[in-house]
Amino acid sequence: MRSSFALGILASALVLTASAFDCKKAQVAGHTYDLSPLSREITLESNATTPPTLTSTRYVLNPCAPLKAEPDSVPEIDRCPNGAWACRLVTNFKKDEKPRITEVNAVAGKSSKDEPVLEAKTSGSDKPSEFHWIMKGAEVEKTVWSTDIKFVCNKSAKDQDLPTVVGFKDGVLSLEWAVPAACALGGGGDEKPPSDEDKEKKPVESSGGGFFSTMFSLFVVISALYLVLGVMYNYLIVRATGLDLIPNRAFWREFPYLCSDFTQHVWGMVNGRRRGGYSVV
Repeated sequence: MRSSFALGILASALVLTASAFDCKKAQVAGHTYDLSPLSREITLESNATTPPTLTSTRYVLNPCAPLKAEPDSVPEIDRCPNGAWACRLVTNFKKDEKPRITEVNAVAGKSSKDEPVLEAKTSGSDKPSEFHWIMKGAEVEKTVWSTDIKFVCNKSAKDQDLPTVVGFKDGVLSLEWAVPAACALGGGGDEKPPSDEDKEKKPVESSGGGFFSTMFSLFVVISALYLVLGVMYNYLIVRATGLDLIPNRAFWREFPYLCSDFTQHVWGMVNGRRRGGYSVV
């Protein structure tokens, strides 16, 4: 009974591990993207003057994994919820007073089972040059907060660049992130298809070398099989020894003379045609 229970727990753990979001092999519209260079906690902050105070709004997020748990020194009421992938914190500053956190909640992820959804609009087999990273967060006053990151393929940028906050409206945090990691593996989505001129300039590869190399390889394999099987037959069945182990030894011994006779015959035919078919009597 105990062993069955342990096996059940192990199977559940394996299922959870297999279904975990893999940032290194993210799938979008049938194409693979490596977002692992972006796997880090990022802080985006903006300040607004609200006399007699200053209001700071911070967004902490990681597109590849939940945020790390905050230390116990931070009051639990001021911490981001466990399992959050993105968190919104609003802090109020007033002169001669300690900073006061007025708002903190998850805008993406609310449990360890939550995972982002990757969506893209594409036609046919084209690699999307942009896609959306979407994930729901906490419910605040009957409104489910969420995060929508618009990834844009940009090879001229750096993966260390930070995303841009487009806005936070109706509980939706909108970001735009143009980085090389947003380009599909095997060629970025921002690459243009080759023009007709490029196709004409591209050298045409000849398939002749491949044909002859294949024929030569086939000849070597057949010759090796012929030799090995012939030697085995002569040794096991005929009980031959020494040079008699060579298969069809008599034929190969006469082979040079046969080639010589054939060459002389062909040469004689060619010379005979050049003389118009007549011979001296």
